[in-house]
Amino acid sequence: MRGAVAIFQNIQVELGVSLEQLLLELDPEMKSYRVLKKSLDARRKSRIVHVYTVETFPTAEIPPFDRENLKSYSSSEHNAPTTVIIGAGPAGLFAALRLVARGMPCQILERGKALGPRMRDISAHWRKGIINPDSNVCFGEGGAGCFSDGKLITRIKSPHKNYVMQELVRFGAPEEILYMANPHVGSNKIRGIINNLIAYLQSNGCPVRFNSRVEDFILENNKIKSVVLADGTTVSGDRFVLATGHSAHDVFEKLFEKGIDTEAKSMAMGFRIEHEQKWLNLAQFGSQWEHPDLPVANYKVTHHNNESNTGVYSFCMCPGGYVLPSSAQSGQMVVNGMSNYNHGSPFANSGIVVSIDKDKWFKEGPQAALKFQSEIERRTQDLVINAGGTREVPVQKARDFIGNRVTPAGKSSCPSGVIAVNLREIYPEEINKALIEALQSFDRKMPGFMSSDALLHGVESRTSSPVRVLRDPEKLCSTNVSNLYPSGEGAGYAGGITSAAVDGIRMAEAIFLT
Repeated sequence: MRGAVAIFQNIQVELGVSLEQLLLELDPEMKSYRVLKKSLDARRKSRIVHVYTVETFPTAEIPPFDRENLKSYSSSEHNAPTTVIIGAGPAGLFAALRLVARGMPCQILERGKALGPRMRDISAHWRKGIINPDSNVCFGEGGAGCFSDGKLITRIKSPHKNYVMQELVRFGAPEEILYMANPHVGSNKIRGIINNLIAYLQSNGCPVRFNSRVEDFILENNKIKSVVLADGTTVSGDRFVLATGHSAHDVFEKLFEKGIDTEAKSMAMGFRIEHEQKWLNLAQFGSQWEHPDLPVANYKVTHHNNESNTGVYSFCMCPGGYVLPSSAQSGQMVVNGMSNYNHGSPFANSGIVVSIDKDKWFKEGPQAALKFQSEIERRTQDLVINAGGTREVPVQKARDFIGNRVTPAGKSSCPSGVIAVNLREIYPEEINKALIEALQSFDRKMPGFMSSDALLHGVESRTSSPVRVLRDPEKLCSTNVSNLYPSGEGAGYAGGITSAAVDGIRMAEAIFLT
């Protein structure tokens, strides 16, 4: 027997062919195997292949993955600080998970509700246009990621990435996220995972307090002494992790008021475009589009104008998904995309967004960035009201957007319904021109992208936070509040579930080492 593992890379497996049979030909002594990476190569539609990196074993037993070796200490033996985590999204939850693993006392304050009552509030928003400012698509147990595609893709390089994936599997995610090139768990599955994770935290000494919006920070000697909740309760702590997400405008305003160091951050804004999933499958896979070994198709498109140095790109592509109203503030309209694990919707959607350079658009600072974002969203909602709508999402056929005309809306996956308006009235003309140029470019790259049923939904305005809360690059605490640890998307240091979770872990490690 070989007595050792073997790794085979770049194994190309054609549709309908058995991976295991190919592995036995490569390694006749193989008794078991584990997939380390899997991707799809559809560049040649006549020969679409899955590409694998595989580890084979000479025994039937597959050894577990290596895990981070975490040393912890007992708070009774060491003067462990008490950490208050503000926000129960990925950054806050994984900060808590790591602190619990380290044996350090912590608690989570979440402004929104647990998932059950939160979903009822979201349903009221979608069906009746009623927005609960503390319990919506952005706020509540699990954060905004619970109502998204559940994408786990990240470009960051961190030793904590594998830990995040392994912990998600431990709490119920499918094991395939450990090796898929484009891992996702879907909005329906991630809610169960978050439920399990929070139950684990609560049973291991980390209370999670819902309906606990932080309204004020009490500072003393450049430190936060305590926070004040909406009901007047004061919560004290030694360290505070700020993980409130990118839509907590009231928190940003309070940071400005308290003089906590912030700056404007570049972001991206645009619309969400929707096509029929069947068209996309045909465009990407050709005649084999119905093969059972193929997933639903997705895409990634980019366009750059060298003269204006403006980039336009697809964002958070949701195959087999839905376009959802995702406002967190009354009187404002925002949309986002969501997919369930099975990608079962007949529609595909993606953000098509323009890079908004802070040095060009927000020279007056972070307040200007926040104001610009809010004004765009209010302008969008006003279009709905002026068109006779209430809860509906404003839409325009992509061809009509380019032609600056309005015709009746086509089909949409949006549960709130849609209403046809002229989306050209929302953004400054410079942004409109960038979008028009990019849409025409995408249609040349993917014929049919500008088909008659391609429908723009307004507005995709919260791709990331418009504000960055400044922090020390080594200690990771705020640059002028030494016990505040800004974390995740809202603080301007992450761009998705996985990167936010990794950032939360980094905060916990910084606190552990302090």
